[in-house]
Amino acid sequence: MNNPHPQPVALFFPMEFEAEKIWKKIRGSTRIENGLLTKTGKWRDASVVSARIGMGHPGLAGKITAWLESHPCRAVVLAGLAGALDPAWDEGDLSSFHAENWNEFQLWAGKRRDIRPGQWHTAHEIIDTGEAKLALGKKTGCGIVEMEWDYVAQACGDLRIPLVGLRAVSDHANKLLPADLFLLGCDRETGKSTPVKIALHLALRPWRLRELLPAVAGCTHARKVLSQALEEFLDRLANQAA
Repeated sequence: MNNPHPQPVALFFPMEFEAEKIWKKIRGSTRIENGLLTKTGKWRDASVVSARIGMGHPGLAGKITAWLESHPCRAVVLAGLAGALDPAWDEGDLSSFHAENWNEFQLWAGKRRDIRPGQWHTAHEIIDTGEAKLALGKKTGCGIVEMEWDYVAQACGDLRIPLVGLRAVSDHANKLLPADLFLLGCDRETGKSTPVKIALHLALRPWRLRELLPAVAGCTHARKVLSQALEEFLDRLANQAA
C-alpha cells in the first residue's frame, strides 16, 4: 500500500536524556542540521525526523523556524519532562497539550486513560523551589511547567504546522529541584548531557548527592513512562503507514 503521508512526523526533545530511548529505536542517521542535532529515519514503516532543541533560550524560535523550513513535516510533537505546579499532578503522570491540533494524536491520546489534558506554563528560568512552583501554579492556573512550548509554538504557528505536546511529570509540585546541579548536567542550548562537568562538581561536594539522587530517580521514572507512550504512538503511525 502506498503511504498516504509522505511527509515525516517531527519529534522535538529538549534534552539528550529525554530523547535517548526513542532515538535508539529510530533507524537512520544523526547529524547537525540548521544548528540542531537531528536524527532522520524510520520507525518501522513510518518516516520520522527528530531534533534535540535544548531548553528554552533566546533565539530558539528562530532556530526552530529555520529547521522546520528545511524539514517539511505533517506535524510536530514536542515531548519531554516537566515539573508539576499543581499538587494534583504526581511523578510519572502524562500530560497532553493542544492534542486537538492534530487529529491522529488526539484520537490516540483520547483512548489512553493515563494521559490527561493539562495547562502548561512556559518558564524562562528553572523554577528551583517547591514554594516557587506552588506560587506559580496559583498565579497562572497551570498544572505543568516546562521551558519550550512558547518558542516551538511561535515557529509552528508562523509555518502553519500542527503542534501537539506530551510531557511526563518528573517532580512533584512541593519538591525542591536543585537547579544548579540540573544545569551542570545538561547544556541549556544544545540539550547535550554533560556528565563530566557534574561529576567534577560532586567530587568536591559529595554531600550534594542527597539533593541530586531523588531528582534523578524522578526523571528516570518519568522518562520511562514518556518513552513507552511515544513508542505506542509511533507504532500506531507505523501501522497506518504499512
